[in-house]
Amino acid sequence: MPLKMLWPDSPWKTVGSSGHRHSRLTSSCHTNMPRHCRQVKVLVLFFFLMLHTNSVLGLRPPETSHELRMNFRNIYIRRILRSASTTVDDETENTEVDSPSIAGSAQNISNSNIVKEFPPSFKNPKALRPILPLPSGTSVNLPCPALGKPEPNITWYRNNTANWSRTYGRKRQNKWNLLMDDLVPEDTNMYTCRICNPLGCIEHTTSLVISDRVNHKPILLKGPVNITLVLNSSGYMECEYLSDLTSVKAWAFTPCQSMTNCSANRKILEDVADVDRLEFVNVTQDKEGWYTCMETNSLGQSVSSAYLRVVRSLNTNVASVVRGNMMMIIVIGVIGLLIILCILFVIYAVRKMKHEKLLKQRIETVHQWTKKVIIYKPASGGDSSGSMDTMIMPVVRIEKQRTTVLQSSNCEPAPFNEYEFPLDSNWELPRNHLILGATLGEGAFGRVVMAEVNNAIVAVKMVKEGHTDDDIASLVREMEVMKIIGKHINIINLLGCCSQSGPLYVVVEYAPHGNLKDFLYKNRPLCKEQDSSQPPRPPPEHVITEKDLIKFAHQVARGMDYLASRRCIHRDLAARNVLVSDDFVLKIADFGLARDIQSTDYYRKNTNGRLPIKWMAPESLHDKFYDSQSDVWSYGILLWEIMTYGAQPYPTIMSAEELYTYLMSGQRMEKPPKCSMNIYILMRQCWHFDASARPPFTEIVEYMDKLLQSKEDYLDVNVGNLETPPSTSDEEESDAEESLRYHFHYQS
Repeated sequence: MPLKMLWPDSPWKTVGSSGHRHSRLTSSCHTNMPRHCRQVKVLVLFFFLMLHTNSVLGLRPPETSHELRMNFRNIYIRRILRSASTTVDDETENTEVDSPSIAGSAQNISNSNIVKEFPPSFKNPKALRPILPLPSGTSVNLPCPALGKPEPNITWYRNNTANWSRTYGRKRQNKWNLLMDDLVPEDTNMYTCRICNPLGCIEHTTSLVISDRVNHKPILLKGPVNITLVLNSSGYMECEYLSDLTSVKAWAFTPCQSMTNCSANRKILEDVADVDRLEFVNVTQDKEGWYTCMETNSLGQSVSSAYLRVVRSLNTNVASVVRGNMMMIIVIGVIGLLIILCILFVIYAVRKMKHEKLLKQRIETVHQWTKKVIIYKPASGGDSSGSMDTMIMPVVRIEKQRTTVLQSSNCEPAPFNEYEFPLDSNWELPRNHLILGATLGEGAFGRVVMAEVNNAIVAVKMVKEGHTDDDIASLVREMEVMKIIGKHINIINLLGCCSQSGPLYVVVEYAPHGNLKDFLYKNRPLCKEQDSSQPPRPPPEHVITEKDLIKFAHQVARGMDYLASRRCIHRDLAARNVLVSDDFVLKIADFGLARDIQSTDYYRKNTNGRLPIKWMAPESLHDKFYDSQSDVWSYGILLWEIMTYGAQPYPTIMSAEELYTYLMSGQRMEKPPKCSMNIYILMRQCWHFDASARPPFTEIVEYMDKLLQSKEDYLDVNVGNLETPPSTSDEEESDAEESLRYHFHYQS
């Protein structure tokens, strides 16, 4: 069959042997035609040759010719057309097909299968994840593949922001993927891929959640357990660890009953199909022993062992299991019977109580239990002189007793008081003269309320609702201590009490300026370099100078000296327990923890109640030992609070053990910025680890008197923060300073 093809310089033709023109195909493709154009021409020629060969040989076209055309059209042509860089329409319009059969096929291809343009769509929507949680330190690949004609472009948004960057790590974009490495919790955000072409846009949002995990050696989640297998039977052991780091797991076998004596015989099991599950198939006697599951990462190794016992039969074990089950059934039965009996007893008791209540309501006289508060003074410990220098502290006890209460005519009980207090006519105030006002504050067991009595403003201390007998005893003890201590200008004084026909009210002096800690903090000097981000602080109501601070410390020392002279230890001396009265007179308050020391000169705490550890001396922290010298240590801490305008001592220490270690190492708080060296020397003297080296309050008062009487320039405010005061003498020291160094020899 002659064939002539004019390629590629001219349109090409195919001519049969008879010279008749069977077909002609002309193309407008040029010499440097695109690749897809050449592929179209070759395929059309191939299709034409097949039809022409059938006609020359006299063969009837096969019935599958339609299938051939369909395969040609649906598979190969479509792939070529989709991969072309130019539209197939233009190529089809410039191609002439003269053969009727080929023209019809080409027409079908052009009309039904050539896709011009379509909007973007996701390739695999089900693979797109809405939420993706990952641990920090890992990498992430967010895929967003799509189709579209013309080819769409993709833009990645974070929280609807196109221009974004990461603080840590890199971000990369490869075609349809967003890649980020070294993830941190700050990468937790909404990430949206927006894919657009001229025909439309699609988008998908993935919520990326990054959580911190602490690096750790493998953590055992499920360890192997001891098992017993019959000879030639099968079983398994399971082991599961948790590790965020890359780890290696293995099983080891120790053929002994004791691992300590046979560790040298341990061998690693190889060819374990599943390291999470160790299978035993047709187990033999030599398989009995210890099996250890080990997992190792870069931070360490975790192991867990279990024993495999191989027996010939389970008859003995079954009997023991049956006995164990029977014992368990008996125990459960007994417990259930006891529970039923308890329920029946409760029902009976409730019904009986209701019946007794009805009987009590029918009679005019009702018997009720009251709690009688008994106050007595213990023996003076052999001191019969009765000297006022020795204070005999009261002991408070509460005992239950039965009282008779008469009902009124309308069967309503008369007002009932839970506690019965002894009457002290020297201090008792008429309850109707007391007008309660606003609450001033609350403490551990009570609260303080402002009140008015006889046109004078006072403070009233009382217990809170839901109080216990210990709370009542503490308030009574504080009231009795104030009675015995007596009056002093620098101690909050007792004015009276209301103990009859109602709850106990303890009436004390009112301090209008509140406690010393809050007063100092509110009136601290304004900072020259105040943070601009914070709102400006209003100027203080009162201007407090360094000399005012010395006066405050002097007043507290006088009050504590008076308490020490009455042989009373406070145990809770702090700025929060010192009140500021009129004319800036300081008064020591809150004797809730106060104890007398009597003839033993100390008090040892036997319970583990809540204590102010940051104000406690080392001996109090370690041995629960209290005396007047432990109050001196607390005074040194209070002195530091005063010089820092109410700052928190030891701000970085949170436990008693940590504080005791800090003090044992010889460390102490540094000198406050505007504190004179003389005051800091006194602080350090109060903080001697040896209690006997601390100055008594009498010497502290004398030293304060001399400081206040000295010239105004005794305040050495320009001295830097030194760990220890200088020990060398200075010719320019004042007489007061010389006296100070005579009394207190500083020890570093």
